[in-house]
Amino acid sequence: MNYTELKHITEHLNFTLHRGVVEQISDGNCTLQMGFRKYTDLDTERRTFVILDFKASHLDIYPTNHPHKAPAVPQAFTMLLRKYLKGLHITGIRLAQDDRIIFFDFSQEDETQFSLIAEYIGNSPKIFLIDAENNQILGIIGEDDERTIHSEYIRPEVNLIKTGTDRFESLTGAAYENALDGYYTERNRKEAFDELYSAQNKRLKKSIVKNDKLIGSLNSDLDKVELAKREQKEADILNAYAWQVKKGAVSVDLPDFETGAPVHIVLDPSLSVRGNIDRMYNHAKRMLKAQPQIEARLLKAMQRQEVLKKMQDQLTPCTNLDQLCQYVPILDRLCAQDEKKRTSSQSHRETAQIKAAVHQPYKVFQSGDGTRILVGKTASDNDDLTFHHARGNDTWLHVSQVPGSHVVVKHPNPSQETLLDAALLAMHYSKMAQNSSAEVHVTQVKYVRKIKGAPAGKVEIRGEKAIHVCRDEKRLARLLATQET
Repeated sequence: MNYTELKHITEHLNFTLHRGVVEQISDGNCTLQMGFRKYTDLDTERRTFVILDFKASHLDIYPTNHPHKAPAVPQAFTMLLRKYLKGLHITGIRLAQDDRIIFFDFSQEDETQFSLIAEYIGNSPKIFLIDAENNQILGIIGEDDERTIHSEYIRPEVNLIKTGTDRFESLTGAAYENALDGYYTERNRKEAFDELYSAQNKRLKKSIVKNDKLIGSLNSDLDKVELAKREQKEADILNAYAWQVKKGAVSVDLPDFETGAPVHIVLDPSLSVRGNIDRMYNHAKRMLKAQPQIEARLLKAMQRQEVLKKMQDQLTPCTNLDQLCQYVPILDRLCAQDEKKRTSSQSHRETAQIKAAVHQPYKVFQSGDGTRILVGKTASDNDDLTFHHARGNDTWLHVSQVPGSHVVVKHPNPSQETLLDAALLAMHYSKMAQNSSAEVHVTQVKYVRKIKGAPAGKVEIRGEKAIHVCRDEKRLARLLATQET
């Protein structure tokens, strides 16, 4: 983001998040994610997630409807932010008038207690947590020899500001947030794809080159086998005419058994004639004994090369991250023998981290009147959908008494047709999918609560009503055809 865009987003967030409560803080690859909860004028609960991206090539701040899953082990700075900021109100977000420095102020009452300062400057961005009372640095992301923990925070020298053009200048409100979310989510997915594609293509090429060298080496060994057969024949000739060979000779020409043509045989002058014969027989015997193993290894290497190149052909046109991730376990098996330092578990973890960063926990459908219907993919995704992606007044559905997906209608009062569409999807993505009918509970998201200690997806609800839905193949086909990819 350039300075003009940073100014736009900070003004927008300052207005929409003012007095919001810090509810969640997590980290990622050069990112911080903060979740805020705020009640609107209509006394409805709204959750907003904000990403601070401090990768030197990015330097962005934007709200998102696709919050990242928190890593199992948060960074030390994240733990520090949770300690000081969780539960506080955000009372101000502002951009310095003369530089790319953003200030986030937090308080319990009205007086600022802590400030989070993001210095989006040059190729070494830094983020500070400051005790507002004494301006002391409590924590920092980035290296700074002068401004260290427990020292006083001092602003850096003013940099030359490049204002630039605001790509989202004409947008406001929800349209602005959706545009930012869509743009940066797509950019992150593309970068994640490019990074994973490059890594997997590189390891595949490495295996192809290494296997090609192995094939060349094995072919060379087979050439040596042919030489060994010739050497054995020379040993036979030498053995037959040993009495004609002088001791200490460097070479000798003896007649071929079949053609009578002279055969030139090189000798080791330091050995006796019998010593030369034994040396030649022993060497030929070893090579001829190894011939079946060499041929078997060559066949296996050539078959593997065919598989590697076929995988390369499949990987080349790949443009979808989910599709690319499906190839990773196959590449792990194919390339494992060429990667001594890389284990399969490491590769799985890296792939899982990339997928988690861009994972969307729900499928999206459209009802007959165009209302969006979100359907959780897995049990853990159900929790993520309900408690991180849905808003308090959204309509929530689930089939009664059996496991199934959480379904969220992005509307507080959907039409009867939309409600039937959502109920049918709830039935389809549940253990009742093959039944002729099902009972579906309907309530609002704000009346759904997680049960402490319960497995993923298990919740308790109140204020629900029950509706009866019958299986309708025609309606279901129409709904499934609207799924967003």
